[in-house]
Amino acid sequence: MVSCLLQLLLILWPLFISASIVTHLPGFHGPLPFHIETGYDGVDEVQFFYYFIESEGNPAQDPLLLWRTGGPGCSAFSALIIQNGTLKFKIVKYYNGSLPTLLYHPFSWTKVSNMIFLDSPVGTGFSFSNTSETYVDGGVTSSLRVHKFIRNWLIDHPKFLSNPLYVGGDSYAGKVVPFITHLISQGSPSTSPLAMPSPWVWSFKKVIRWLKTSSIFLCASLAW
Repeated sequence: MVSCLLQLLLILWPLFISASIVTHLPGFHGPLPFHIETGYDGVDEVQFFYYFIESEGNPAQDPLLLWRTGGPGCSAFSALIIQNGTLKFKIVKYYNGSLPTLLYHPFSWTKVSNMIFLDSPVGTGFSFSNTSETYVDGGVTSSLRVHKFIRNWLIDHPKFLSNPLYVGGDSYAGKVVPFITHLISQGSPSTSPLAMPSPWVWSFKKVIRWLKTSSIFLCASLAW
């Protein structure tokens, strides 16, 4: 399965570098029933790769959700294809090694929100840098870069400037999403709450404190 995923990504690569709007994907029958844009956005010496999917509801008014996967280092493609994105793999009883079949996911979060799936930190997915020093990317540095990314992205997509902005993530993203939200809120007090299903905040030895912290995050989000 891993080799086929790599094969799929290699097939997708020409689409990413030749066009910003993707209408067809290998493994998916027919045109895609949603609007997806892929591209790069430069932050300092880093080129961040992203997938942007417009809301299938009301793009002009629905929230804009910036999504960070966990890991650290899990590609945003994993969220797009097996978590809250618009696609999913067709599950078969016996896998024959061919290109997996892609299906439309009817319960995607894009039903009610515009979503940016970001390959971050640098080195994740298709995000890259030409300098090796840039790959030394701690949580603070990563968060600062993501903050710059969303500012650049909104400048390039001004029609979403007035949409409510959320920052979300799962697993290890629980370490950086709160700080990213803090950075954004400093420049925009109206920034919407963070969304962190099953975030990783502390070590497993502190699971009780983790549960309490998750509750605090939830309460704080509701209060905002």
